[in-house]
Amino acid sequence: MSVGARREMTMFNFFMNHFNTGRAKMMKAVEIDEEFGDSHRDKKLQACELYKQGMDEFRKAAKIDTIDVLPEKRKEVAEAKEKMDSYNRSAKERFVTLMAKMEGSTSSAHSFYFPNSTNVLVASSELLPYSPSRSGNFSLLIPSRYQLLKGVDAALGERLLGEILDRTGVKLSDVIGCDAAKGALEEAVILPALNPALFSGLRQPVKGILLFGPPGNGKTLLAKAVASESNQVFFNVSAASLTSKWVGESEKTIRSLFQIAKNAQPAIIFIDEIDSMLCDRSEKDTDGSRRMKNRIFYFNLMVLPAVQMTEFWLSERQIDHMKLDDAVLRRFPKRIYLGLPDRRSRFTLLKAILDKHNMSAGLANYDIMTIASKTEGYSNSDLVALCKEAAMVPIRSIDREKLASCDGSKLRKLKCSDFNKALMVIRPSLKGRSLHALFDFARRVGQI
Repeated sequence: MSVGARREMTMFNFFMNHFNTGRAKMMKAVEIDEEFGDSHRDKKLQACELYKQGMDEFRKAAKIDTIDVLPEKRKEVAEAKEKMDSYNRSAKERFVTLMAKMEGSTSSAHSFYFPNSTNVLVASSELLPYSPSRSGNFSLLIPSRYQLLKGVDAALGERLLGEILDRTGVKLSDVIGCDAAKGALEEAVILPALNPALFSGLRQPVKGILLFGPPGNGKTLLAKAVASESNQVFFNVSAASLTSKWVGESEKTIRSLFQIAKNAQPAIIFIDEIDSMLCDRSEKDTDGSRRMKNRIFYFNLMVLPAVQMTEFWLSERQIDHMKLDDAVLRRFPKRIYLGLPDRRSRFTLLKAILDKHNMSAGLANYDIMTIASKTEGYSNSDLVALCKEAAMVPIRSIDREKLASCDGSKLRKLKCSDFNKALMVIRPSLKGRSLHALFDFARRVGQI
């Protein structure tokens, strides 16, 4: 292992050590907080101290940048940072509430030191809110841990609670392109949440929505935006987390997930890469695979109409969607295709990325439109990678000896030639054959 790789591994271990320590302290604090009443002042003070220690650990972990760890560990760190942000906010809320009860006012509680939270999107929250009645904060709308785990196996339930996403602040207007999908999702989820009585009878929203298309084009972001605007509890689950090599474990996990969502209703279940689980049923299926599919079909058919839950099932991988079980398609009246961005959407996304990082000063709108014209077939994630590669071009002209003392504000501005060089490195990640199959499927059974 090279020196650089060893350093990145050390950074990863440092981050995970403080993250796990902080989470353990906060979980212990929640346990004490919920077990003892207000009369147990010593226990409440102990919970406050644990909250504070947990936030201190998170502050240390937040010093590690995602890019400083091994490439194969960056996704794990990014997901942990998302969880860390959610834990921090819930812990602060609980801390302030506890101190206010013990001291008689919130002023003394605010005098305590709070570490800064990371500035990443909110992710799964195992620290559930203290006061569900206060609707000013979305996280406070989530039922208590006891309510969520009612009728659920404790071990499975604790793991699935980590899939709850808090509000991310993302809105549909923040999602570039995908106009047809945004309109359909607004009608199916957001508008009914504003006035449920109006959307009854023939106007009753559909219970199943299938988002499909090439990866990297905003399906997950769309789901987060819908959850944020509709104020519903949002479960972000991957198909891999629902499968198990142990007999009967997958069915138990699926049953627990739907039960928790029922307890938390109204709720959205968003399952990533569902195609890996719900391909055509055949004689070659194992007993476990067949039972898992039947369990999902049962909950989709029998439970959802009763609990008024909206599902987002996302097919993220590039596969032949014609292999999806017919029963799956029948249970998703809305099938929305999210394709590659057109030239106007690519221009908007490129400009938004460059403006966000203050790197558009050297490029006129005409230049950005020229770049957009050269990126036919690029996904949204490909365009982000292209901008990152172009941003590195000015750095490469600096000698290593001068790099340590170089002031970033004095770097030259980006030029079109930088993107031309980046285009030679960053290629479209999607194959034409797969795109053709997806579009053909969308034209036959979906909404484009």
